[in-house]
Amino acid sequence: MKFTPLLLACLVASPAAWAQNAAAPAPEPSLPFVVQKSDKLIRLSRDLLIRPTDWAEVARFNGMPDPNLIFPGQKLNIPLRLMKSKPAAARVVSAEGTVTLGGAPVAAGAALVEGARLETGPNSSAVIELGDGSRVKLLPRTLAEVLANRDYAMRDASASRSTNWFSGAMRLAQGALETVAARIANRAQPLEVKTPTSTIGVRGTEFRVAFDDPATRNARTEVIEGRVQADNSEQKSSADVPGGKGALVNPAEREIKVVPLLPAPDLSASPAEVLKPLGNWPLPVLAGAAAFRVQVASDDKFEKIVRDLKVATAGAVELGSLDIANWYARVRGIDADGIEGFDAVKPLAVKARLRVTDSSMQHRNGRTELRFTLDAAAAGPIQAVLSRERTMAQPVLQATLAETRWDLGALPQGTYYVQFRVGTPPVVTEAYELEITDSWGLTVFDSSFSLHLPR
Repeated sequence: MKFTPLLLACLVASPAAWAQNAAAPAPEPSLPFVVQKSDKLIRLSRDLLIRPTDWAEVARFNGMPDPNLIFPGQKLNIPLRLMKSKPAAARVVSAEGTVTLGGAPVAAGAALVEGARLETGPNSSAVIELGDGSRVKLLPRTLAEVLANRDYAMRDASASRSTNWFSGAMRLAQGALETVAARIANRAQPLEVKTPTSTIGVRGTEFRVAFDDPATRNARTEVIEGRVQADNSEQKSSADVPGGKGALVNPAEREIKVVPLLPAPDLSASPAEVLKPLGNWPLPVLAGAAAFRVQVASDDKFEKIVRDLKVATAGAVELGSLDIANWYARVRGIDADGIEGFDAVKPLAVKARLRVTDSSMQHRNGRTELRFTLDAAAAGPIQAVLSRERTMAQPVLQATLAETRWDLGALPQGTYYVQFRVGTPPVVTEAYELEITDSWGLTVFDSSFSLHLPR
């Protein structure tokens, strides 16, 4: 007899039914099939099970009166733990900053196996893709493990091919994950994120999970889209969390509090620039927010997060340690229970506050001396760089200056670029243009306002 897999009932269960069953113990994950006329018991057990002798356990699982008898149309469920399976492909999509796999540095493209442990350092992030196409983002200071990433094969109705059913799970030891679960029909069980005190299970949704409060051991989840089930592992309680809601899982309390997410803050009046070295960026006002989460990334999808900060609502966030570049800032409010709300995103340019306010050149004894004045932000030794390229990628001259004058030597005719850096981390000027004409040192020996920004 042949058999055909049935669509899992929980894939089409209504939200109301899910909510009603939220407090019930989760059934053991299994895949269903219907016995067909040509199916033979010996072949079923051989094709489906890791050990054919486990058919007796399948019979007990299904309450079969006679484990040696199957008949057409019979509906059975096979526990996943007994079924044959194979690892699915998983990989590192991106790794920004300090990201390690099993303690060793890892780069984008690296393959991942079950049991792989990834860790992100401060100002670092990573994105991984599981076998079903789900993407999991590890925020800074996060330790997570690929707990399951596996395909289970079931024959289709014609028995001419197999259909893969995917099972995936992540373990979050510390930090925070942002997950976009792929919307697939053949999911053997919900994609899960397990923390030491909770389990969050989903079927095609966008959500966050965090376990970043060692004192309370609280876990939290915020659902941007779709629906999740939050389980309190220690209290044996559950809650349905629909899109637009968040939940706090406290291992000391049975009730899982589900609350609406705060709306996205309004960043329309926030500056589009941050000036170094202080780099203060004012935060908006958001009703109900006890704090803000501020993230900065080099890409608009926030797959390369370089800053992840929790800041008070009053005042501003300090972003002066960022490099001079164009970034994206993402801000969300945090309520009194620590639940984080919807995101607002704004492009943000970080620029140097250190500027050249005056400059001049003198040609004496075949050598060129550059004199310059920096604004009040300059303090300490000055690192000076001279390059033929505006990108400053290939310096032709570098020096550490104790004062604001620089002996450039016998500088040939041409166009150069000059950049100054002060302090640690360095505050950097723009690349200023410097022109050495063919008359320099022949008929012209002095020049005012020698440095200017390129047009």
